[in-house]
Amino acid sequence: MELLERVAILAIIIVVVIAGLVFLYGDSIKPAPLTESQAIQIVGSDIRAGNPAANITLISASNSTAENNSWNIIYSVAYNVTRACPTLQIEGFDYPATGLVPSIDNLYTQNCTIYGISDAPTYVISTPEIAIVRSYTIHNSTIDSYVSDYGYNNTYVYARFYQNLPANETPNGANMSAVWVVKYSSPASAASEYAIMNQAGDKLIEVFSSTNNAIAV
Repeated sequence: MELLERVAILAIIIVVVIAGLVFLYGDSIKPAPLTESQAIQIVGSDIRAGNPAANITLISASNSTAENNSWNIIYSVAYNVTRACPTLQIEGFDYPATGLVPSIDNLYTQNCTIYGISDAPTYVISTPEIAIVRSYTIHNSTIDSYVSDYGYNNTYVYARFYQNLPANETPNGANMSAVWVVKYSSPASAASEYAIMNQAGDKLIEVFSSTNNAIAV
């Protein structure tokens, strides 16, 4: 019994000492807040682990408005980015405040559909993936034939936004502003098809063929 009493007293002393240390030095032994780069790395690694075949791109990172020492981090998750109908999803996190559960989870394109485009009176195409899908789903006969002739999986598509496109880079010799240039190419074809589209995506301004890199895309 005497031994048990000594052990119990010793345990109580240890608990009291630990409690005192925590009280005196608790703030100094708390883990340091995550830096922005650390939060970006943790969130990005988690997204990549869950989407190993996707193209993952950091869109933005900023201080959380909901909680101190947390970060608003937004990533794009895209599949089949060089095909005529890529899939695009935007995921946002308030990390570490809400953990690795997205606070923003918006699907923009999937299966040749652009979600929300018909509901917006003045839609603005903001990403290459949306521009690609829109240029294809307008169903221009030249583009449709190109993809059909060379095959969907053998046609590579790229898009680039131009705030100003000089006249000497376009066949019609006209200056253009705020346009998307979408390029369709295939290893089986010597020529590529170019589609120039306004930023709203409701009009193909020009479609033309070229055997060289007519416009950088």
